[in-house]
Amino acid sequence: MFAYVVGSEEEDLACDFRDDAWGMPKSVVIDNAFDWADDKRLATPLPSSIIYELHVKGFTKLWPDVPEELRGTYAGVGSAAAIKYFKELGVTAVELLPVHAHIDDKALGDRGLTNYWGYNTIGFFAPHADTQAAAKRANRSASSNRWCAISTLPVSR
Repeated sequence: MFAYVVGSEEEDLACDFRDDAWGMPKSVVIDNAFDWADDKRLATPLPSSIIYELHVKGFTKLWPDVPEELRGTYAGVGSAAAIKYFKELGVTAVELLPVHAHIDDKALGDRGLTNYWGYNTIGFFAPHADTQAAAKRANRSASSNRWCAISTLPVSR
């Protein structure tokens, strides 16, 4: 799970080359429950695109116009306040980061910190749990939460 030898005197500077495939999360998740309705493929040519890159948590966590229960989540990115903001800027696409499952580095945990940017990935195709919290509160699936947010984003069709 870690690229270093846990418990080594060299801490995270001791490279661990052992095969750890046995301990890595492996799964395939298919959720066909989301209704895409009349959504269509984006038609904006790349040279005409205005792409807004944002950190899922950081974009909405402290924004008072986003409902508190949605702050820091995919649903917050798809909130009315965020959509209004994107439309005012003329945004045609939104790039979300971090979206994959990740863990905190030992050095950060030892100091009571977390891996805000999500660079210690454990599942490239699994969404990070913290950004899905609103789905659990709303009793929806995580993928439904994420796709509801994405499907409300302003785009050219």
